[in-house]
Amino acid sequence: MARRYTREQVLKRIEEQRKQHHPIVISGAGTGISAKFAERGGVDMIGIYNSGRFRMDGHNSGCGQMYFSSANEEILALAKRIMPVIKEVPVIAGIAGNDPSVDMETYFRILQFYGFSAVMNFPTCGDFLGFLQTTMEEMDEYGIGFKQEAESLALAHEMGLFTLGYAFTLEQAEMLGQAGIDILICHLGLTQGGVGGPAAGDRSVDLAEAARTVGKFEEAARKYNPDILLMAHGGPISTPEDTRYIYAHTNSIGFLGASSIERIPVEQPILEAVRQFKDIMIE
Repeated sequence: MARRYTREQVLKRIEEQRKQHHPIVISGAGTGISAKFAERGGVDMIGIYNSGRFRMDGHNSGCGQMYFSSANEEILALAKRIMPVIKEVPVIAGIAGNDPSVDMETYFRILQFYGFSAVMNFPTCGDFLGFLQTTMEEMDEYGIGFKQEAESLALAHEMGLFTLGYAFTLEQAEMLGQAGIDILICHLGLTQGGVGGPAAGDRSVDLAEAARTVGKFEEAARKYNPDILLMAHGGPISTPEDTRYIYAHTNSIGFLGASSIERIPVEQPILEAVRQFKDIMIE
């Protein structure tokens, strides 16, 4: 069963890896087998959140953003399936911090009881577009906006949980800096590549633009939290070589990969395995 760590213990583990000049790698896990072999591969942390279930059920990861399931209840159901095969690495719960039906202090205590060491704001309303984006201030007023996500992460920090936050805009990066979170994750959109993801030709940004965006987000967050750590996720960053570029051009200490680790690596091999079995001719 996964071991629970304090915030200070997680920070110490991260610092030990940085002293050895290793990036911090976080893997999403929608199934036990993803978590099991990510840990064996040397992952630093494992994230459990609702999009992992949709992704590993064969759907688009973006389904998690649509709140098709009760995200905060989904985490507890996934934890029962996934955490028993995790032996040692800290586990992150992806929470809907703006859920008005949940008392977050009570919920965080439940997560700690289950063995979670950290929380992050996923699913998030941070990347809602169009009409919803224009009404974000009203969402905050009603207690269901990004402001509430930041406040939930601030509460988790106070309760001794390690905290990570997705930001999609400079304003959100500032809010998360003010919340005092440990790691700011610059979210660059759905991960491109593989068989089931957005095509490379559909990229809204390239790696150079992604690196510039990460730098801007860092500057925004560090106005309020000089000690905040930085990571990147999604968009054009989908391979180890992509992360190497980001490390060389930003202050990012690592990478959070979900589709990059548990979707893209298995799509083509499964296709090829079935084709090879099917191509045999029976005399």
